[in-house]
Amino acid sequence: MHGARIEPYEPAWWLRNAHVQTVFSSRGRSYWAAKRAQQFRQESTRKILSTDKGSQLEAWFNLQDGRPAVVIIHGWLGHAESSYVLSAAAYLSAHGFSVVRLNLRDHGETAHLNPRLFHSARIDEVVDAVLKIQTAVGQPTATLGFSLGGNFALRVAGATGIHALAVCPAMDPAASTLAIDQGLAIYRWFFVRKWRAALAAKQAAFPDLYDFRHAMRLSHVSTLTELFVREHTPFDDIQDYFARYTLTGSVMRDTPATIVYAEDDPVIPAKGFSDLPAGLELIGVPRGGHCAFVSDLRGPSWIDRFAAARFADLLT
Repeated sequence: MHGARIEPYEPAWWLRNAHVQTVFSSRGRSYWAAKRAQQFRQESTRKILSTDKGSQLEAWFNLQDGRPAVVIIHGWLGHAESSYVLSAAAYLSAHGFSVVRLNLRDHGETAHLNPRLFHSARIDEVVDAVLKIQTAVGQPTATLGFSLGGNFALRVAGATGIHALAVCPAMDPAASTLAIDQGLAIYRWFFVRKWRAALAAKQAAFPDLYDFRHAMRLSHVSTLTELFVREHTPFDDIQDYFARYTLTGSVMRDTPATIVYAEDDPVIPAKGFSDLPAGLELIGVPRGGHCAFVSDLRGPSWIDRFAAARFADLLT
């Protein structure tokens, strides 16, 4: 794959609508992504990474001796078994990379690992986990992050110098929250339902610490976030919280990163990718939906192939 070039993404006619593309990627491909990744999953090894400050994060390792590694970070309320993660992971593994799928705090089935709740400003533990993975692998390492995971990957890159490939990263959380709440209702329902499930899992794991009955009555991401910030974080307000992981403007100066975004993304507004530092490799794709870039039903996505080619250039 070294030096390979991937043709620009052009979806099939029936995937040119951003909402169809996004929903189909999330739901329509899940069976085939899991089927393609079946052996890969069977060969995965689960490890719990203990960070320097005492938190614990789950990671799934598929290592190949002497091969460069890619650490994959899922999106908000996704996990290491999400279809887009499995699709990319299996493809990268088949093309000669060691792959580690990292679960952020409270994602997947990890609510029991840490008493305190996940929030998007918990970057230190993710930086520490990626560095521990890099040391364990002992080979050139990069990260691949999707959506909020792309935001984490970019911050890891800024802190460590480990190159990030960020797919549709959340650049401006305030704008994304507004896009979810004011866009098609299916997105708001999806994220609110998933967030409620995550909170219920956390309360079940630590019933003496949490009672989310009030949160369960809220039906917008913005109002849930306001309550969450006020009651469960050290931040002054939602604006203070969002500022901790906003990546627009000059924040990413000198960050080694490749960013791929879709101009029609219904969740991550494209305006967040304007006026970024010149040193970033920025690739805007006219159509692709949110972290979708679907090529066909059964096979890998365009972003899977792009990632393998880009990492071959970077790491081999």
